[in-house]
Formats: sequence, C-alpha cells, structure tokens
Amino acid sequence: MMHLLIISHDVVGQRMAGPGIRAWEMARALSSCAEITLIAPYPIDVTAPGIRTGRFTLGDTSSLAFYLDQADVVLANGFLLEAHPELAEAPQPLILDLYDPTLLENIELFRHASPVEREERARRDIDLLNRQLASGDLFLCATARQRDLYLGALMAAGRITPERVDADPLLHSLIAVVPFGLPATPPMRTGPGVRGVIPGIGDTDPVILWNSGMWDWLDPLTLVRAMPQVIAQVADVRLVCMAGNHPGGAAPARMPEATRRLAEELGLWQRHIFFYETWVPYADRANLLLDATVAVSLHRQHLEMTYAAIRSRVLDYLWVGLPAVLSDGDPAAALAREHGFALVTPPEDPEAVAQALITLLTDESRRAELADRARALAPQYTWANVVRPIVRFLEAAPVRKPRSAHRQHSTPATSSPPIAERTDRRQTLQEQRNRALQALEATWRLDQLTPPAQGVAGKVRNMALERIVWPLLAPLIARQRDHNAAVIRAAYAMAEHQDRLSNEIARLIAAVRLLAQQTRDIAEHMAGLEEADQHLRAALYGEQLPAPPRTETQLANLDRMTYIEERDE
Repeated sequence: MMHLLIISHDVVGQRMAGPGIRAWEMARALSSCAEITLIAPYPIDVTAPGIRTGRFTLGDTSSLAFYLDQADVVLANGFLLEAHPELAEAPQPLILDLYDPTLLENIELFRHASPVEREERARRDIDLLNRQLASGDLFLCATARQRDLYLGALMAAGRITPERVDADPLLHSLIAVVPFGLPATPPMRTGPGVRGVIPGIGDTDPVILWNSGMWDWLDPLTLVRAMPQVIAQVADVRLVCMAGNHPGGAAPARMPEATRRLAEELGLWQRHIFFYETWVPYADRANLLLDATVAVSLHRQHLEMTYAAIRSRVLDYLWVGLPAVLSDGDPAAALAREHGFALVTPPEDPEAVAQALITLLTDESRRAELADRARALAPQYTWANVVRPIVRFLEAAPVRKPRSAHRQHSTPATSSPPIAERTDRRQTLQEQRNRALQALEATWRLDQLTPPAQGVAGKVRNMALERIVWPLLAPLIARQRDHNAAVIRAAYAMAEHQDRLSNEIARLIAAVRLLAQQTRDIAEHMAGLEEADQHLRAALYGEQLPAPPRTETQLANLDRMTYIEERDE
C-alpha cells in the first residue's frame, strides 16, 4: 500500500484549530487507501487506527528528512514551503493544500502593523505563492471561487500549457476542490455544554452561539451592537462567544478584548453576553452546538472573506442541524442562499442581524425548517466524500521523479522568460527528456502486451494466451519488469541530478548579475554624492565647479578637430 506523509504546520491534537482539524480528518479519511504518517510541529496527543504520528521542528530540514525518506507521496499545507523550501525539491509527488490564501489572510492579520512590516509580510507571501505554484503536482483548494483564483495564478506562472489542457481539459488533475468536511456519524454529547457551566445561563434560556475563534478579520462587534434590539424582543436571550486562546500559541487577536469592551459599554457583559474562555476540545464541540438555539458567523467586507473556505464552524451547523445567521459575500453565504439553511444579512449591519435573530428566536417552525435543510445537506460534506480527488490522485500517482520531469513549466511568475538561443535549446531538450520519461512511465509495467481480440477466433486466442503462453512467460516478464523499473529509477535520478545542477548554475548566474547591478548602482550613487559635495563646496566656499565630463560624442568631435588641425599644419 502507498505510504502518504501528511505534514501540518499547526497543532494537531485534542485541542486544535482549522489547519490541524483538516490534516487530522484527511488522515483518517485516507487511511483506508494508504499507509498514513501524520506529523506536526507539536506532539500529537490523539490516535486513530491506521495512522502513525510524529513530530518535526519547524524550519529544521533534518527533522523532516526521516519522514520524507519513508514517503511515496507528500501532502503538505502550502504555508510549510516558507519554513521548508526543500519540500519543493523532494522527489515524491507533492500535494499542496492551499485552502487558506495566505496573502489575503495576512493582509487582514497585519492590518494594525507598521507599513514597513505589512509590506515585508506581503512580499514574503508573494514569494511563497510563487514557490507554491512552481512546486505542486496537485493543488487543493476549498471552493470553486478559490479554484478560479488559483487557476489565474497558475496560468501566470506558466503551469497551464496546451499539452496539459489537451490531456485534462478542465485541469482537475492539477487543482481540485476539497472543502472542509464533516463526520459521517451524527453529533453526540460527551458532557455539558454551556448550560450549567457558565453562571447566568439557565436551562431554558435561548442561546446564540459564536462558535469560532474571534479572529481580527471577523466581526463579532456587529453582533454585540445588534443585541440590545434582540433583548428588547427576547428578554432571556444569552450570547456565548468562544474566546479561548489558540492552542498552537498563535499571537493573540485584538478582537476578543474589543468585543468585551463594547459589551461592557452597552451594559450587557456577564448579563446577556458571555465568553467561553477555554479552547473547546475538538471531540467535545458538539456539547456547545447542541446547547445552542441559533449560531452566528459574521465578517467585514474584504478579500479574505471573498476567497475564504466554507469555514468549519459553518459546516458544523449542517452537522448538528443548527439554524444560523451569516454575513453575505463569502462562499458560505452563497451556499446558504442556495440551500436555505441560514439567514443571510449584509456585512456590518446590526439592524439586519437583529431582525434575523429575532425571527429565528421567536419562530420555532422557521428554526425547524432551517435545521432540516442543514441536516439534509450535511451528507454531501462528509470527509470520505470530500477527499475523493486526493484518492484519485493517489491511485494514479507515479513513482518518484525529479521536480521538473512531470510538468512543462515551473518558473515563478516573477521570472523573466528565456531569450538566448542556448536557453531555448536547453528548454527544448528538457521537454524532450520529460516526454521520454513520461513514455517510460506509461509502459515499464508491460501491461496488456497484446490487446484482447474479438470474435470466436479471438476468444480462442485469448484463452490460449491466458492459460498457456502467459504462464510460461510470466517469470521472464517479471524479470523484465524489474529491469524496466530499475532503468526508469536510474533515468529519474540522472534527470533530477541534472535539474539540480542547472538550477544551481541559474541561481549562481542570477546572483552574479545582481551583484553586478548592485555594483553599478553603488558607483552611480557615489558619483551623485561626489557631484553634490562639489556643488555644496561651491555654494559655501566659492570653489569653482570642475568642468563636466565630456560625453563620448564630445570626445569623438574633439579627436576629429585635433586631427584636422594637425593635418592643416
């Protein structure tokens, strides 16, 4: 069975956030078709049949080497290429999970940082994106909208070629939609939720649940501003916000404190608005969801929202059958409009949010209608269903090969196209080599040496081949297949060595050119400083400015005049 290595950049364990949940559930769903090793930068304190776990040190190449050596295919969160660029050079087929567009998220995450810090983070994120686009064999995204975003980026990066489109017109083998998923089993209580745990919440009080981290790009403030209107209609309503610190030690967000201050200013803190101050264990999240009457997920208007995944908290509404209120504009709102499991309001509109909440809290039949629609949609999002594109890739995954042997272009979008004739020749030879390797890959197993024949005579022939010829030739064919496998491995190894050598030479040439340009820039800067110094001295001390240096044209004219004078003499 194929050995799949799954690498998470975030904590995987009893308490985990979205990236860890995604890696863990993918590992469980894929364990029936591959041997799974799941590793993370923190100790993994959960277990499941068929999954081996391990730990690596983020940024330490040697800590990944052992796991990579054992793997046939690697599935990694795309963010890992920043700390581990060596993944791009690994010989295994590489699946990159880009469900969370890093650049767009960090624009919001660093919104309150200095301009210099924001620019530097954006530059690094663009470099990371280019590296991702050049490295992946299969890209995973979470929505059709994200797929369009990445298709445009892949086109600019040179990864979409006529040959690839001819073989796969819609490029599903290059980029696949793999949304967040849901358990196939229904939710069950494992203990208390919020009732009886948070003082001030009674057994019959209606509960509005904010069931996610209070990240800075989300909008719990609009929900708090809507609460006075809701309380005026539903006096015993309680709002519970999950506000525990990230289990992986991520930098604290500003939003929890801003939400608390606003609730205090409105006189609602610890009366109608409460925080659940600890990160809820993943296996126990159903306890809070089953206590809720209505759930809410709101956001501001920005690009992160537009291209976000359908967030795991929204999918949990489907799992539990929990009516919800959502902000418009993201893929979750589009899904809610299509299937009717939530009410959708304009972003940053407290009046609309209040009216939607009042409708759901006071109309039990409407809540039941939305709950039924949520539960009806849930089976489409079980993890076993959403990972099918990965299963198909694993079934067709080739043997190990060099990074450039299975795609025509891997140059980031910022690179310049080749212009020298020798570069064109080298690229042509590389493409010919890659096509030859692909042909070897398709035929080395010696499958179907003779296609089945038709008709009565064909059936007799087929029977003779199956019962007499092939049994006699089977040992010879097996030896030839082993020989072919050794040949193709050697060919891939030589191709990989050649590619690495070419890349090192290219990087060296680029470094020399950059150094030459920097030297010219420094010389020009020094000349400018010298000229400024001369002008300053002339202004301060009356020194005469030196004559400006003659241009090449002036020097040539001077030479001609000197020649004429000497000739006339």
